[in-house]
Amino acid sequence: MTLVNITSLQRAAEKYNPLLQTLPFTILEEVLSALQINQLEVAVKDILTQFQRKSGLARPYNANALQYASEIGKIVERPLEVKTSYAALKESIKAYQSGKLVLNSPEAQKVDNQLKKHPLEVLIIAEKLKTISEDIIDYLFFGEYDALGTTPVDMFDGFFTGLSAEITSGAIAAAKGNLVTTGALAAPTVEAPTAAWDALVTFLRAAHPSLTKNAVLYISKSALFHAMDALGNKIEGKPVMEFDVFEKYLNGTCQSNVKLISHTALGTGSRLMLSVPRNLDFGMNTKSDVDFVQVRTPFEDPNMIQFWSQWDAGCRVRSIHEKEFQINEQTSVALPLSGDYTS
Repeated sequence: MTLVNITSLQRAAEKYNPLLQTLPFTILEEVLSALQINQLEVAVKDILTQFQRKSGLARPYNANALQYASEIGKIVERPLEVKTSYAALKESIKAYQSGKLVLNSPEAQKVDNQLKKHPLEVLIIAEKLKTISEDIIDYLFFGEYDALGTTPVDMFDGFFTGLSAEITSGAIAAAKGNLVTTGALAAPTVEAPTAAWDALVTFLRAAHPSLTKNAVLYISKSALFHAMDALGNKIEGKPVMEFDVFEKYLNGTCQSNVKLISHTALGTGSRLMLSVPRNLDFGMNTKSDVDFVQVRTPFEDPNMIQFWSQWDAGCRVRSIHEKEFQINEQTSVALPLSGDYTS
């Protein structure tokens, strides 16, 4: 005789339509594109290998003193390891008995005691995924992975966090040509009316000539505004406050071809980063994973509905070689989270 197990008849996980499944990527794609960040699908770990050539192989021929090179180059590995994060909500449908639906939403339904579905199910999922996307964007550069953490900053190591570790290890250093000391890009003062502009020019002129042929300069809005004001002081108020005019003036001064990128994701502060285009990778494992969005009732009380989202994510700078990358010694900090309130 076969027994029928009735102890786990809670509602099975329901996967939502493709629009909701891909919503985080729809939101992320626009920001990642603006920041010239590559969006990759990564399962656990991705290893990027780079071949770096050793220079100085050529020499004049001398039949009596032939020399053979011991190496032609080296292979450098740049890993991208994704970390698992989640967002979980639960609520009782009993909280939405008659008169409790506060939103006049087309997604809103009446409480159904037979189906045990949350009356605002689709709306909650959509808004939840928007918030997850914003949390990721807010810490793309500033995240610090902590397996025991409880906030968005703990999800993964952001770009700046990983680069700071490489400065500490010596992989990024002045001697290697990828670290430049500029000082802070502070607001102009009477004593230092052009300091922020001078620091920016110093940074750009210090870059390897190969890098300045075609690069992007990541700069926070606060540092950008200070540099723009400082340039206005330097040239006595000429109309440089327009962004494109400022960018053109900077490239003319430094004989470079650099595109400035200033975005809220870069926070506030004086950290500057110069890079070849598309040198940053953001990896995520769930772009086509239908399990990204789940709603179910796993509890003994079937009136309790669980909204569960889970994903793996991580960041990588593809190359830190001086011909492709440069950063300064300053730091920046993240802006407050993008949601409407925190508590």
